[in-house]
Amino acid sequence: MSNLKYLVIGAGGTGGSIAGFLASAGKNVTLIARNQNLQAIRNHGLRIRKGDRERVIDLKVMKEEEYTEKADIIFLCVKGYSVEETYPLLQKAADSHTIVIPILNIYGTGEKISRDLPGLQVLNGCIYISAAIEEPGVIRISSDIFRVVYGRVDGKKDEPMLHQVEQDLKDAGIIPLYTDQVQRDTLQKYAMVSPMAAVGAFYDVSCGKMQEPGEARDKYITCIKEIESLAHAMGITFPVDVVETNVKILDDLPRECTASMQKDLKKGGRTEMDGLIFEMVRMGHKYGVPVPNYEEIAAKFGFSWI
Repeated sequence: MSNLKYLVIGAGGTGGSIAGFLASAGKNVTLIARNQNLQAIRNHGLRIRKGDRERVIDLKVMKEEEYTEKADIIFLCVKGYSVEETYPLLQKAADSHTIVIPILNIYGTGEKISRDLPGLQVLNGCIYISAAIEEPGVIRISSDIFRVVYGRVDGKKDEPMLHQVEQDLKDAGIIPLYTDQVQRDTLQKYAMVSPMAAVGAFYDVSCGKMQEPGEARDKYITCIKEIESLAHAMGITFPVDVVETNVKILDDLPRECTASMQKDLKKGGRTEMDGLIFEMVRMGHKYGVPVPNYEEIAAKFGFSWI
């Protein structure tokens, strides 16, 4: 298969890391960035830091209005509240063969985009990585895990381009999971990031507090169990002990790590709270599953489900 043409929308910790690793492996990738981040990458390359090491990666970077090509694969790596803002670019950059892979924290994003933009080939996906913008043009990766999960909602795995994506990610040093159970696997990731964001915001604490025995850790575990109960009501069975698995992921994160939602909350701007906290309350009521911890957390931030 010919060299796939990748478009990565969003130059934050997620999109920047995916684009940077793919570009460093010689893949054809264009990164969409904005403002100071865009200018810094243009002037100095994309710098990715981990520990005391720094990689400088030259790659194509541009504003969304400058992109005039048709991509094979689009990785959509923006915050949940910005998804609809990317629709004009998605429609411009995609044709009948293009596949869009949303890499977001919000469960069910792929289905939402498919409903809003019928005719577009949209998968579901998620990512395991701890990475954030340290300064314009610089991404700090603070964990060893870097895994991208993607797949079709109908479970089919007969698309050659998506097998090529799997190989390209491996070439780039990213662990791929091209799954036939993407709803299950993205909900499993949601069962890690949603409780971390919810409990971190509720107590205003970093991962370190949730790694210690005590009230914050107990609430984190209880929130995972509420998502597990929701999964059962949805007919989804996780292939692992989701509490044990996600607690281990949490415990392996740096103590100072916080969910990106918390960072946005402290900045006073838009956050993913609706998708990471309030949506859990809505889904609990939809499926008749008690979610008292999520209701308590949502109430603190002014959400009413009545």
